[in-house]
Amino acid sequence: MSRTQRFALLSVFLVIFGGLDANTATLSGNDIFSVRHLPANCNEAIHLAGSKAKSGIYKIQLPLPYGDGKAFYVNCLLDPSGGEAWTLIQLRKDEYMNFYRGWKEYKNGFGNLNRNFFIGLDKLHALTASQLHELWIELKDFDNVTKYAKYDSFAIADEIQKYALSILGEYSGTAGDAMLTIHDGAKFSTFDQDNSERGSNCAELYKGGWWYGKRACHKSNLNGLYLNGVTKSFADGVVWEPWHGYHYSLKYVQMAIRPKNLLINNKLVN
Repeated sequence: MSRTQRFALLSVFLVIFGGLDANTATLSGNDIFSVRHLPANCNEAIHLAGSKAKSGIYKIQLPLPYGDGKAFYVNCLLDPSGGEAWTLIQLRKDEYMNFYRGWKEYKNGFGNLNRNFFIGLDKLHALTASQLHELWIELKDFDNVTKYAKYDSFAIADEIQKYALSILGEYSGTAGDAMLTIHDGAKFSTFDQDNSERGSNCAELYKGGWWYGKRACHKSNLNGLYLNGVTKSFADGVVWEPWHGYHYSLKYVQMAIRPKNLLINNKLVN
């Protein structure tokens, strides 16, 4: 082979490898690449990662018209019971992130995906509009006792409808139901945009951003102040009333969702 032919062949390889580098994405540190397709949710991301799949940060892209066409990162969690993966939408581990924030921040999301964060109401609406989801809430107190609540369907409306909790299904779990009686159908409120329709600003009173209700402000306040267990103040901590009442602020909370049916490349898998 002449020097000219070897140079031409080398040039072809450089073009090929350069193109691959510009158009591929790595999933959660695994050596799994997708040239043409980003997953639409954590379920799909975990399936695409195959045997190397693990909990962690993945890049997803919602199909139009649900998303805005932009890819974004999510924290994906393998199911502890061996089921389909979950997308974390809220995580609280400690006091180092303030959740008493305004409408714009809750709309867009904030925090560190590995530590304390809220995914953002726009993304949450888009995810739950694309497919019907279920909701899993895990709670831990300062004695390190863990309980959970699951709701077999979950969706929120868009910003025009104030991100109302439009679908909330049947409860199961060990923590007690703190959502259905007060929060089902409620609009989201923050201190600078009260949509609770009570005449008093529940978000301002209870120091959070949440789906505060009409009949009462809340039985759950998972975006309230981080107050380290038993509190003197009433109901403004990280509250799950059926478990520890209104004078206790929990140590750890995670909220997660997953589609009720798994789609891979828009094809039903389960």
